[in-house]
Parts: sequence; structure tokens; C-alpha cells
Amino acid sequence: MTSQHRKDDIVDMTSLEDLTRRARSASQPPRHKPGINTFNNNNNNNNKNNLRNGSGRGQMSMGGVKGNAVGRTRALSEDGKRVPRLRQGTSRSLGSSSSSSSAASSSSSRSSASCSRRTVAGFSTSSRMPNAVVAGPPRLGLFRPRPSPPTTFRRMYERGDIPVALHHDHRGHVLAWKMDIEKLDYHHYLPLFFDGLRETRHPYDFFSRAGVRALLAKGGDRILPVIPQLILPIKSALNTRDPRVLCTTLKVLQELVTSAPRVGEALVPYYRQILPTLNLFQHRNVNSGDEIDYSQQRQENIGDLIQETLEVLERHGGRDAYINIKYMLPTYQSCVMN
Repeated sequence: MTSQHRKDDIVDMTSLEDLTRRARSASQPPRHKPGINTFNNNNNNNNKNNLRNGSGRGQMSMGGVKGNAVGRTRALSEDGKRVPRLRQGTSRSLGSSSSSSSAASSSSSRSSASCSRRTVAGFSTSSRMPNAVVAGPPRLGLFRPRPSPPTTFRRMYERGDIPVALHHDHRGHVLAWKMDIEKLDYHHYLPLFFDGLRETRHPYDFFSRAGVRALLAKGGDRILPVIPQLILPIKSALNTRDPRVLCTTLKVLQELVTSAPRVGEALVPYYRQILPTLNLFQHRNVNSGDEIDYSQQRQENIGDLIQETLEVLERHGGRDAYINIKYMLPTYQSCVMN
């Protein structure tokens, strides 16, 4: 009997120990194993409120926290330490920083690509290479003034072979001849003064223009035989495409046609050398709007001056003048037939 009582006492003692161990485990929070993240029992009410408010929607699993990182619940890491909770807007800031970094990287790649590009000539082997930009064609510059080489008129004047001088009086400066104009050789001096029409510097421009007007005014019948020698200086002066030289040459051309009879008819075979430049500047007028353009009064408007010159050539060029002018300037309208 004594042995049976002892066994019952041992069973009762083991049951008492189990009961006390269970009570202690119920009163104390459960221990967490490393590597497993769970919710704290004390935060159940907070989790319920967060789920109602929509702030915490995450669920815990063995791999870690799932769901929104904005939740205010604290989880435990693998080392058993508490993970600090994230504030609202942290995910947004992280997303904005990542987007800004991606934009910066894209802009830097674009800048590096633009810097690596190089301009090459067209129709070349380099134009087929990557990051090569083909350069456009250069501008023609049709109306750009062209430089003129030193004229024979300037060289002969500086050498003292031209019998002219500059005389100053109360009206300004005028041209003074050192010998009589009637005794001059027109085959030598008239083409020489026409060659000086390209000059734009003083006093060479003044000597050439005043000398041409004086020789044409007193030339008479001596001008017609010299016409073939005047074509090359007139063409050279028009090809400079300088507005000042063009206006002066057109005015001199009008005076040449009206200076002697049959001079206009003698110029008709040479229209192909004279008129191409006039075709470029025929419609180059000044659009002044409602302003006053004093170039018309001074006869410096190139478009109007070309139209007047063509009309003078047609009137004094005979019956074949209009056909040759129309061939070189298709937009010209006859002033005689209309």
C-alpha cells in the first residue's frame, strides 16, 4: 500500500507541475523563434483600427511582412529586434527619388549622346557612322556683294597716266581735265573710265563717274565704234552685285544708250552678257509699307532702276530689242507694244 500511495503522489506532483507551467506560460508572452515574424498580441486592437482606417493592410507570414509598408505595426527581424515603423509618405518619397534618379540618368545619357555627335560633310563615308550629323548645304549668297580686284583705272591714276584732277570750289569738288576732251583717244580712255565704275573708294569712284559722264556728253560719233570694248567693263561692274555699283552702272548705261544714235541697236547683240544680273535683281524692291522711301527720289531703288533701264533699251534698241530682252528676262512686259 505504501508503494501505491507513493506512485499516486508522484502523479499528483507531475500534474501540479504541468498546471503551474501552463499558468506561467499563459501569463507570460510567447517567446519568438529567430527567423519568424508575427504580430504582437498586445497590438491586436491597433491592427483592427488600422484595418478599419485603411492604413495597415499587411499580413504576416514566414517570409516577412506582406502588404503596404505604411502600416504602423511593429514586426521583429531575424535577430529578434524590433523593426522601426515607417511613416506615411515614405514609399512615395522613395518612388519619387527613384524616378528622379532615372530621369537624371536619362538626361545624362542624352547629353552624352548629344556631345558625342559630330557634324560631317554630306555624301562621305563619315556620314554613315553612328552619331554623325550631316551638315546642310551652304548658302549660295546670290545677292551678296562680291569683292572686286584692283582696277586698271586706279593703277593708271596712281601712276599719273589719266589727265584728271580734283578741283575744289564753293560748290564742292569738281572734275578738272588737264587737257581738252576733244583731243582724247576714246578707244583708250572711255573703256578705262568704264573700268573704274567698280570703284567704291574716294576719289577713284568720283573720277570714274564724272569722267564717263563728261566723255559721253561730248563724244558724239566717236562713241559707237568703242561699244564692243565697253561690254567687258559693264559686265564686270554688274557682276560685283554691290548695290552702289549696280545703281551707278545702270544710270551710266542709260546715258550711254541716249548719248549717240544707233548705240542702242549696237548693244542688242550683247544683251546675253549684260542682262543676266538684271534678271536676279529685277524684283528686288524695298517694301517700305507706309514709310517714305527717299531712294526713289535719288534713283537708288534697284528694282525700279532696272525697269527704267530695260524700257530705255527697248525704245532705242530697234525691233529686235524686245525679243532679246524677253529671252533673258521672261517676266518683262513691253512698254512699246502695250
